[in-house]
Amino acid sequence: MSKKPGLLPKLEFLVIGILFFAFLIWAMSKCNATQRAYREKAAADARDEAIADSMDRVLEGYSPLDTAIKAKEITPPAATGDAARKTVLYVTVDGMNMRSGPGLNFRIVERLQLYDEVEFLGEVTDTTQEINLGQITTDEPWVKVKTRKGNAGWVYGAGVSYYKKKLEGVDTE
Repeated sequence: MSKKPGLLPKLEFLVIGILFFAFLIWAMSKCNATQRAYREKAAADARDEAIADSMDRVLEGYSPLDTAIKAKEITPPAATGDAARKTVLYVTVDGMNMRSGPGLNFRIVERLQLYDEVEFLGEVTDTTQEINLGQITTDEPWVKVKTRKGNAGWVYGAGVSYYKKKLEGVDTE
């Protein structure tokens, strides 16, 4: 007596087949996503390496910037006749501090008033310093000057000018 297979084994085989097929689709999508991530990372690494190589070629032979504030000699105007001409600058900020060195950390030598005349001594710092003066922020070098009293020192470049004018936007409190 031979038994004819029933419907249940065929149904089991069909469910197992569907599950296997779903697993294959899921596994292939995961592999594709991983491959895509590896390709994107390789492309980003290659781009970063190309940028680094181009920067190395650009910077070849250059030394790092020196950010220290140093004085730079400037040739004063030529002498006319027996006496040398003096370059006069005018203070544009009321109550401006003249300091013993080029920077805010140096000792205050004298306090200058608006429109005071000072003599430019031919020295300016190589670098500039950004200072917030109230309503304005300036980025200027420091300038070496001498007052009528004979005191020599450094003033912030935005605080002096060749012209008698007041620098607007400065809080003097």
